[in-house]
Amino acid sequence: MTVRGRSFLLTGATGFLGKVVLSELLRRKDELDLERVYVLIRPRGDLGAADRFRREVVGSACFSGLPAGWTADVSVLEGALEEPGLGLRPDQAELARSVTHLIHTAASISFDLPIKAAARSNVSTALNVLELARGCPRLERLVSVSTAYVTPHTGNGTPILETLSPLPAPAEELLAAIEDGTAAEADLLARSGHPNTYTLTKAIAEHLLLARQGSVPLAIVRPSIISASRTHPFPGWIDSTSGFGAFVLLIGLGHLRAVVGHPEARLDLIPVDEVASRILDACRSENVPAIQHAVAGAAHSPTVEKCGEVIRDFFRVHPVARHPEIRYLGPRDLRFQVADLVHHRIPIAVAAARAPKQRAKARSLAARLAYLNTVFPYFTSRSFAFHVSRPLEGQFEKAAYVRTACLGVYRHILRRSDSEWPLAGRRHAGNGGDSRWALSQPHGNMWIRFASWAVTKVLRRATERVTVDVPSFEAARRAAAPGSALVIVPNHRSYLDFVLCSYLAFARPDLGIPIPHIAATMEFGKIPVLGRILAALHAFYLRRGTGREDPELTRRVHALIREGKTLEFFVEGQRSRSREFLPPKRGLLRCLQATGTPCTLLPVALTYDRVPEEAAFAAELSGQPKPKMRLRALLSWVRSVWRGRIDLGRIHIACGEPIHLDTGCDVPEVSLQVIERLRAASVVTTYHLEAYLSRHHEDGLDVAGLRAAIEERGGKVLESHLRPPPDLHPLIARTLRQQFAHYLDYPMVYEEDPGRRARIREREPVA
Repeated sequence: MTVRGRSFLLTGATGFLGKVVLSELLRRKDELDLERVYVLIRPRGDLGAADRFRREVVGSACFSGLPAGWTADVSVLEGALEEPGLGLRPDQAELARSVTHLIHTAASISFDLPIKAAARSNVSTALNVLELARGCPRLERLVSVSTAYVTPHTGNGTPILETLSPLPAPAEELLAAIEDGTAAEADLLARSGHPNTYTLTKAIAEHLLLARQGSVPLAIVRPSIISASRTHPFPGWIDSTSGFGAFVLLIGLGHLRAVVGHPEARLDLIPVDEVASRILDACRSENVPAIQHAVAGAAHSPTVEKCGEVIRDFFRVHPVARHPEIRYLGPRDLRFQVADLVHHRIPIAVAAARAPKQRAKARSLAARLAYLNTVFPYFTSRSFAFHVSRPLEGQFEKAAYVRTACLGVYRHILRRSDSEWPLAGRRHAGNGGDSRWALSQPHGNMWIRFASWAVTKVLRRATERVTVDVPSFEAARRAAAPGSALVIVPNHRSYLDFVLCSYLAFARPDLGIPIPHIAATMEFGKIPVLGRILAALHAFYLRRGTGREDPELTRRVHALIREGKTLEFFVEGQRSRSREFLPPKRGLLRCLQATGTPCTLLPVALTYDRVPEEAAFAAELSGQPKPKMRLRALLSWVRSVWRGRIDLGRIHIACGEPIHLDTGCDVPEVSLQVIERLRAASVVTTYHLEAYLSRHHEDGLDVAGLRAAIEERGGKVLESHLRPPPDLHPLIARTLRQQFAHYLDYPMVYEEDPGRRARIREREPVA
């Protein structure tokens, strides 16, 4: 009979699996008829159980999807699993006896604990939980979490069943010998066939739990290698660097380059939410097996080699520290010793010698690399054929899941954000060789590859960093109408705009945005040599300001659309000297509409701290005429970059919400939508605020106050390490206000007089 008002007691809530189990209990509250969850937490140092719960559990992103106030359904109990009665006070013990379900996830996952310490952590605790369960009159189920590796490996392909694993002696005798110190650890491991004290003590715990369970309704869940979540609380959540997370982290950081393992061995990686689901299902089911595996199974297990490739490729696209490489994957022999020396020990020793203050970190890194290649070869050199009574549901693509785990480590362990993905600049970790990177990219002719190599060099010397809001591009790409032509429509602040969208498409082909064909003014085509090079880089030329249709341009656009090419053009027509958005031009929009092919317009907002043309813009804003485009000016700027005289600070690229264009659309309305979405996707940097306020006062606001005002109104302010130069032109400082003026309700307006000389006037505040 179903008992309503169920209450659960959970151990290990501060751990990786425990957090997800707690999150799932609360997410499925109605389904489980859950009334209350008790979490047992041990005090640590000066922190009591309640303090640890607030600090280590409540603030975790694992619970970000739960409704506000979810902690009202959770009660914290302070205790210690190694103590009889779990160390609970009498009043807390009375509460614990009211539970209907007891879930024991806590364990020490250190593989090299001395046998006596491992038995205390994994055997004594499980038996103490069993004794507490025996005194719970309302108990419906005790679920104890073990490991799928309690059964020693006897050969690839040998089935591992959901039954007790053999032990060299009765479990009671083994535990007694361990506790009184008469059991020799090495001898015991050799006799049992277990690789470490963790798996051996988990096997002993299983035997003793089933032998002593009596009338306690017991279920044992055996997970394999637990890794990032698949679905809940969201794909990729992880906060543990144990097990597979350690490999992802250290390969991704470029530290782990020699791995002991067999390339074709299969790693049984199970998402943490799949394990939590099996635990909760074991709580609900009346006919639950005594032992069940929570594993992916051989068909869903990637090889060690494939895991290494996916991790390497992910962190080459998401660089963090050293360029990731796996130089050796094989047995522990002389080749490994050489690779370990060359790729681990020597680089760490050199780094420690160069930075004596980092010696402790270097020693810690060396110890961790040695630990991975000592403890984990048992798992990376063998394939385990676990019997699966409940296989994974739905499609489970192995490589995609490894990428999900990589993304989880990137976001939640390394605290990196895809909304500020590093594309280039001095703070970029590097490509492991710019020329090799440019040649290895999947798309682009030789001119594009060479240009990308050169741009990488220039951006590294001229910018602090170039970042990209990758999720904005992914969302825009998903929202694109199937079969529509892609058209990139950036704002126009600098000649660098021509470069950056193509460079992003070249560097991140996974975004699904092909390298575009760019509409450029005919002035570029007339520049000797450069005009032809730009044409090889996908530029095509248009005559600006004629006021009538250009038949040659129309034919070219129609041909490119028919061929399925991606186009790029600047809806503002020319660069804005004041950073205000210029009135949109509609000729190319009408030309696209006339093709009859539906188009998806991607508004790409490019935000610069400083632009290369800053001095020329200051002169034009002062009333001087626009200078002619000359190759000499470009070469002079590149020379200044190479000499370290140029610092543009930070550049950020984001994509606004896409816009659909077809034959039924109103082109003037579409053009205004593009401008508004470009404005919405633009960001502000701390440089903009500091530089503006260094020359102008804003109602007594300082940088912090101005930033708060912008963010309160929905603006995004990014950090920049660039400081305003002493010689910053006051007019340029004033134009920086355009980055955030729309949040303050009175932007400036860019105008041109009949003599085509730029000037700025200020718009009246909106009432």
